[in-house]
Amino acid sequence: MSQVVSYEVDTYQNNRWVLECVLDDKDMALSTAKRLYDTKRFAAVRIVQETYDEEVNSSRERVIFETTVADRENRAAKHSQVNSPPKVDRSERHPLRKRPRVEPPVVQKKGTSLWILLLLLCVIAGGGIGLLAFLKGL
Repeated sequence: MSQVVSYEVDTYQNNRWVLECVLDDKDMALSTAKRLYDTKRFAAVRIVQETYDEEVNSSRERVIFETTVADRENRAAKHSQVNSPPKVDRSERHPLRKRPRVEPPVVQKKGTSLWILLLLLCVIAGGGIGLLAFLKGL
């Protein structure tokens, strides 16, 4: 009984799974999937193991590895809990102070206004039409 095993590395893009590569080595597929997922360009990454049986001419597929955005967020939250400072007793809380409202600075416009540019465009277009009419009259 001769069976061929391959590993497909898929990424989740635009609401569908996209095949990135097909590998024969499981460890290489796992490292490729983890590297793709760590780039944070994809919402999810999975590895599909495909086993092809030459005698029966059939294949079987099964997902052996899959990550999602939730996995990444859970890992980050767990990491931040491990590195976070010890909890402080907040039994004596002070009332919150309101921050003074800061008005955004007034920005002075620099450069030519839009109306002047439109007027200049009309003058150029009118001059061009006048020149064409003059040349046609010759």
